[in-house]
Amino acid sequence: MKKIEGKYKFAFILLILYIILMAIIFGPIILRGKTKMYLLIGSTAKWKFENNEWEDIESNETDLYAFKNFDVYIDQKKFGNYQVAFSQSKWYLFQNNKTPVNYRGDFLGVRSNSDYQVAQFERVDLDESDNVYLEKVFKNHGFDKIERYQEGYKVLFDLDGDKKDETIYVVSNMFPSSFAPATIFNFVFVVDNEKIEMVYEMTDAFTNLYNQCKIRLQYLIDVDNNNHYEIILNCGYYSTMGSCTSMYEKQGKKYVQIKACHAN
Repeated sequence: MKKIEGKYKFAFILLILYIILMAIIFGPIILRGKTKMYLLIGSTAKWKFENNEWEDIESNETDLYAFKNFDVYIDQKKFGNYQVAFSQSKWYLFQNNKTPVNYRGDFLGVRSNSDYQVAQFERVDLDESDNVYLEKVFKNHGFDKIERYQEGYKVLFDLDGDKKDETIYVVSNMFPSSFAPATIFNFVFVVDNEKIEMVYEMTDAFTNLYNQCKIRLQYLIDVDNNNHYEIILNCGYYSTMGSCTSMYEKQGKKYVQIKACHAN
């Protein structure tokens, strides 16, 4: 009897360990599959995350956001929770009693059934200490030296929750006002433990200048609250030609685009 009881106990322990293992492996996948999130990014993007996939909110899906309550961020800072409405390429905010709310700045609206984080960050000018990374990136893209750029900055932020800041670099020579480069470019890359991880890269002939857009870092959002931040980039075309927004996520050792850019 004792041997039989021992076998049952052993089998029960194995079952418990199996359940725990399956929860660790498949639990996050199941929870992520149930996550629903809606992102309203400036006037350029309306996204939804449903059925474990990012998609555009289509023009006939206004019920997903019109006069729904969203957490609103202005210039990366939490502004409040308001009802939103979209008209003539602008978001309007209302209190729940339909009283309008004024704001000024870069708009982000978030509605989700799970926790998330929106980062606040500062852009820092580049200096000579950054040249070691710029030289590597430019050389890898066929330049024999650091090319002159119209705009360059970096952002120091802990993207992966390891308590150490990574450095995000944004460098572009698009739409130059005082020089005419032979090659135009946009580079966004992350330096993590002195290793360069490309996020976005574009080079083209100067003659195609007005077919391309100028990249900028728009938001850092931890969409599923796992301490790993997704990178949202905005790319603006010349003058009034509009812009488009895309999102990148680190998968393994490289950054992958998880939401494509569509010009508006």
